[in-house]
Amino acid sequence: MSATFRREEQALVVSGDLNQASVPGLWPLSPEWLVAPLVRLELTGLNSIDSAGLALLLELEAAAQQQGQALSWQDCPDDLRQLMQLYDLELVEGRLSGA
Repeated sequence: MSATFRREEQALVVSGDLNQASVPGLWPLSPEWLVAPLVRLELTGLNSIDSAGLALLLELEAAAQQQGQALSWQDCPDDLRQLMQLYDLELVEGRLSGA
């Protein structure tokens, strides 16, 4: 299953498998994903993620920050938390919620 992104009010909802196979089809980032106000990434529907998926989420966060938007990452799956620990991403990890 590939990953899907959809807007729901002030959230970007991510579902499916965000991995090396699905990430290339999601580049470049869709401008509609970043329309203000965007305040959170909803990751409840994320089945799996690898380092390519994490890189896409970090790129998405950086693009939002360039527009003056700070994102909260909500309902992060365990494999995402493990990747963040592996890459020592405390700055991002500090914004996680819904543990």
